[in-house]
Amino acid sequence: MNISLRHYSVPIILSILFILASCATGKVILATSPEFLERDGLLTDTVNIWEDGLRTNPEGDSFEWWYFDASFSDGSTAVIVFFTKGPLDPSGPAHPMVSITITLADGGKRTAEVSSDEFYASKEQCDVRIGSCRVMGDLKDYQLHLEAQNISADLHFKNLVSPWRPGAGKTYYSEDLGNYFAWLPAVPYGYVDGVLRYDQKSYRVKGSGYHDHNWGNVKLSRVMTQWYWGRAHIGEYTIIFSQMLTSPAYREKILPVFFLAKGEEILFGKKFEMTVETSDWVIHESGREYPKELVIKVREGSKRVQLDLSQPILIESVDLIESLPWFTKFIVRLFSKPYYFRFRSQAILKLDIDNKHIEEEGTGLFEMMLLRGKHTVK
Repeated sequence: MNISLRHYSVPIILSILFILASCATGKVILATSPEFLERDGLLTDTVNIWEDGLRTNPEGDSFEWWYFDASFSDGSTAVIVFFTKGPLDPSGPAHPMVSITITLADGGKRTAEVSSDEFYASKEQCDVRIGSCRVMGDLKDYQLHLEAQNISADLHFKNLVSPWRPGAGKTYYSEDLGNYFAWLPAVPYGYVDGVLRYDQKSYRVKGSGYHDHNWGNVKLSRVMTQWYWGRAHIGEYTIIFSQMLTSPAYREKILPVFFLAKGEEILFGKKFEMTVETSDWVIHESGREYPKELVIKVREGSKRVQLDLSQPILIESVDLIESLPWFTKFIVRLFSKPYYFRFRSQAILKLDIDNKHIEEEGTGLFEMMLLRGKHTVK
């Protein structure tokens, strides 16, 4: 679900969406049943290599991005995203772009972006080229090359957990199935190594990584109010979770996603019940609040899992309207303070399965997107 928001300007259309709430009531449809898989040519739950290829028409009213992040042994992190266009407004022609954010162990940042009319993306597999930047992979191994201003990167991602999607991987926002948002965690957890170049130096890096692929044709700020998304790899276990809250136009419905695997074996991810509990809220300098603790509780039959995320370290905070003209910002702030937070945190996994209780500790990553109004889920 992740979006690196620092590197593309938020379109003015966003302000209109915050001011003019839709009077229509939309329907949300989760594409989890067999007919939805068949509709997209997905015969089984096994992810096909072509699913990580181009899924939209870049020149049409749609968006698409391929997201990669890595946490390195030296304490630094990197987030790299290949976009066909910015996702907050899918209308209009393609605007291919690649962004990179490197966060150093001391909190310092190195950021850059590349835009180019030279664009190619294969429908057969992940093979995306934007100018001199390229990423290519087959669900098992990915090679990524980026050149931007004073930053470049050559990274290899090796997948250690099978690709996964919840059902067909889509959420529809209309009864005719014309409007949708899709998500594919192609690399739920993997090994990363390679070279980063910045500050006129080269750095050999290695660590863990993640890659997902998102596409759709809806304005996210219209269909969603807020979301939590996070992931962790603790001991032998890989966890991905998301809780989205739809906008009032879609009846403020909570949409949960949860994935748990032990090695290659998927333990959770189909029929489950999930709650996200938050506590110890603090006020950020922006005036927005965020929790210092998230507790994700999931049950599926006799299986129980709990993920506690605490002691968050703020990695990134972005005012989503900062790049707008002053008069537009003034109007938007009368109605909302859209904001994005990203954290690294301590993580405790508690699992009850097969009459065994398992408890593991490690670190996790979570983000909080606030698109409009005040919190409605706390």
